[in-house]
Amino acid sequence: MNIDDLVKLIQQHFTDGLVLVVGSGLSAAEGMPRMSDLAEYLNAESAKLSGENARFWRGVVTSLDAGEGLETALLKHPPPESLEIWIAEKTCELLMPKEREIMGRVIKGEQELRLTTFLWKVLKPANGLPILTPNYDRLIELACEMAAFHVDTTAVGHYAGTFDAERSCMGSARGITTRGKTTLIDHFPRAIVLKPHGSFDWFRNGTNALRCSVEIEAERLIITPGLNKYKAGYSSPFDKHRELANNHIDRAARLLVVGYGFNDDHLQTHLEKRIREGTPTLILTRTAGLRVQNLAAESPKCVCLAKPAAGPGTAVFSQATKFEQSGDDLWDLGVLAKELLS
Repeated sequence: MNIDDLVKLIQQHFTDGLVLVVGSGLSAAEGMPRMSDLAEYLNAESAKLSGENARFWRGVVTSLDAGEGLETALLKHPPPESLEIWIAEKTCELLMPKEREIMGRVIKGEQELRLTTFLWKVLKPANGLPILTPNYDRLIELACEMAAFHVDTTAVGHYAGTFDAERSCMGSARGITTRGKTTLIDHFPRAIVLKPHGSFDWFRNGTNALRCSVEIEAERLIITPGLNKYKAGYSSPFDKHRELANNHIDRAARLLVVGYGFNDDHLQTHLEKRIREGTPTLILTRTAGLRVQNLAAESPKCVCLAKPAAGPGTAVFSQATKFEQSGDDLWDLGVLAKELLS
C-alpha cells in the first residue's frame, strides 16, 4: 500500500453499513480533559477523603505512581461504593464545565467540531448511522445536530425523557413511502447514539432512569473507570445500550474507530472479533499503542492512521504495510474529512 492506495481506500470506506466507534480521544481533541487529567484531578482532591475511602485511594495512588493508567489502577484496587460515588461526582465536576465551554463556542459559531465536519460529507444511510461511544459528554450529540442529523438517544423527551428505543427511533420519521406491496417509513438523516457507560444527562429516578437536558441536583448515571463498570453495565439503561451497540458492531459492513483505546470489554470483545474476522476497518488515533498496532497487523482489512513520531503527517499501520507520510494529519477526523472527502 502507498499513499495513493490509502487515499482510495479512505474515499471508498464511507458507504452503507458504516458503524462509528468514538472514544475519549475525539473529545480530548476538542478540548475535553483526558483520562490522565482526570487521574491528576482525583489525586489532588483525594486530600479531602477520610477513613476507608482514603485507605483505598492510597492503593490506587500506588498503581498510578508506578505508571499505570487510572482504569488499570481502579481494576487492581476496586473501590467501595462510597468511593465510586465520589469518583463519579469528581468526574462530573472536572468534565462538565469544559463541556459547557466547548458547547458555547460551537453554538456561537466560534468552533466546528471535527465530527460535524465529517458528517456533512459522509453518506446518510436511510436506516441511520450508528455512533457508539463510552464517552459521558454530549459533544457527539451536539456535533450530529450541527450537521442536521436527528439524534436518536433511545430516550423520548428532553426533561423527563424515558428510555424507549422504538419510540425514539420514530422521532426521525418524516413520512411513509410505498414500493410495490412494501410500506416503508422514511426517516430524516439520523444518528443512533449509544452510550453503554452512560451520559451526563442520564439521571436516577427511584429505580428507573430518565434523561434530562437541564442541569439538576440528582444522581447522574455514569459508569466510572474500574471494576464497577462490569457490575453497573448490566442494569438499565446501560444494558440496553450495550446490547444495541454490540448488535450494530455484529452487523457492521465496515467500521470507523476514532480516538478509542480498546480498553473496554463492554464493546471491545465484539469489536476486536469483527476486526480480526476481516470487517473493513479504519482506525484514527493520535497515538497508536502496541495493542492497536498489533490489531492492525493481525487483521486482514484493518488500517490504522496515527500521528508520526516527529513532525506533521500520518503513520500508517496495516497487515500489509507500515510507513509514514509527511503532509496532512489524516489521523485527525476533521483534517481527513476536509482533505479527502468531497
